[in-house]
Amino acid sequence: MIIANPIYDVTFKRLLENDRAAKFFIGAILGCEVLSLVPTTQEHTEPDDNLPKVTLFRMDFAATILTKEEGEKRVIIEMQKAKLLDDVFRFRKYLGKEYAVSKLPIIAIYILGFPLSVDSPAFGNVPYYRDLLTNEELQVHDLFVEQLTHCAYFVQTPRIKPSRNTKLDKLLSIFEQANFIGDSKTTKDYRLEVDDPEVKEVIDVLRYVAADPQARRELEKEQYYQEAMDDMFGDKDREIAGYKRQIEDAIQRQLQTAKELKYGEKMPASKIAKITGLQEAEIEKL
Repeated sequence: MIIANPIYDVTFKRLLENDRAAKFFIGAILGCEVLSLVPTTQEHTEPDDNLPKVTLFRMDFAATILTKEEGEKRVIIEMQKAKLLDDVFRFRKYLGKEYAVSKLPIIAIYILGFPLSVDSPAFGNVPYYRDLLTNEELQVHDLFVEQLTHCAYFVQTPRIKPSRNTKLDKLLSIFEQANFIGDSKTTKDYRLEVDDPEVKEVIDVLRYVAADPQARRELEKEQYYQEAMDDMFGDKDREIAGYKRQIEDAIQRQLQTAKELKYGEKMPASKIAKITGLQEAEIEKL
């Protein structure tokens, strides 16, 4: 069957605007039941008349989820999707904005168009509580702590392979970047049989988008702007992002050295400042 490629913002936005499909999508990734889902913020591809550019797709939800460990829980779902590794800086910026206004625990879901070092199509970084004296994991949950930390889930589309073992496998198979129709990557031939009603709900949305002439035009426009941006600014942006990462790594090394001198060598802040180049006030805060 012919479906629209969900990695494109136009399609992904349509998918998340369908309440049942969005609940299934988020619940399958988090491994819980999503009871309610209310969109709060959305940003997506926007062409500029003077400059071809593609913004990072972002969509936030106020959600009520049901987990085995904590029961019913109110959270903010921060959904972000990006094609390039350079977008990590915008991930952090948007997450910082959410921390500034949210009074609920934040759960971040990242749909990535590039592979990370983790050899899995989908994985989670789920913080847990640990007693620092006994090193034991604590089976507790505290709202104060959860407002300062967050769970993160990652889907790497280049690592997805067709599979039907679990609901999550079936869902991820829809995002496999293969079996495209013609030269365009905006539509694809989905070849697995669909026997799960929730997966079928997602497929139906994507089939509708693929058949909708207006949506097809929007998809083609999005693909054009993405290719134009890559041709005009891709190498330059990646070079700048590389410099930014090098600077951040250097700063982290400075801070780590300062910590070791401060707590390991018991060195005064004034001396550490001369060695590392950091300000004494920064060292005092470590």
